[in-house]
Amino acid sequence: MPQTIHVIYENGVFRPIERVNFPEHQEVEIVIKEDIPTNLITVLAEKAGSFNFLSASGEDIYTINDGEPI
Repeated sequence: MPQTIHVIYENGVFRPIERVNFPEHQEVEIVIKEDIPTNLITVLAEKAGSFNFLSASGEDIYTINDGEPI
């Protein structure tokens, strides 16, 4: 099962910041996650159709007729 473990890179070694529950010499795979720029996320969301609802004729997100505020 995937886990997220925060580590720090020091002297050529990834060292966990918090306690981990692995037996000694357990082999694991580390995946480096890079931050994605916000503008790229929006472009990807648009290409995936995430904003298609905005073109619906009944969508009036900028009017008082939008409903009760939460």
